[in-house]
Amino acid sequence: MWIRQVIIPGITDNTEDLLELKSFIAKLKSLKKVELLPYHDMGKFKWQKLGFKYELENIPNATNEDIQKSKEILGIS
Repeated sequence: MWIRQVIIPGITDNTEDLLELKSFIAKLKSLKKVELLPYHDMGKFKWQKLGFKYELENIPNATNEDIQKSKEILGIS
């Protein structure tokens, strides 16, 4: 099993939530890999083209520092 978690600044990168994820991951016997995916807004135009409100409008793209901080909290490399 692989876990893929999108890191969205201000939404999925807070310490409390990441520690809960770490606790959950520790219980998985068949876990092979954990991937942290940095949030980006490259698909924003698709929402606009479809006439939908882009709910993450004012959220910045995740940086390498955001990913590194999250990895440190999760205890992964």
